Amino acid sequence: KTMEIIRRYCMGPNAVQIQIVSDQETNFRSLNGTVNYEDENYSIDLPVFSIHGNHDDPSRDGGDMIAALDLLSVSNLVNYFGRQDI
Repeated sequence: KTMEIIRRYCMGPNAVQIQIVSDQETNFRSLNGTVNYEDENYSIDLPVFSIHGNHDDPSRDGGDMIAALDLLSVSNLVNYFGRQDI
């Protein structure tokens, strides 16, 4: 249901009026190393950002498990940043 809601309310042809000034390739774990609204293959109106914190690992285990947030990120629906692979 989350994917459906994001697709319905966050995707569209309008320009996004914010700019990321940090090194996107370092901070965002997307396929092309940029935020989703700068990807020419997607049309994002309202970008969604999620921050990975050190006390709230979404996989709960902290290991190599995959979480719902990882799926949203790899599908380019959410800009997920802050996660570090050790």
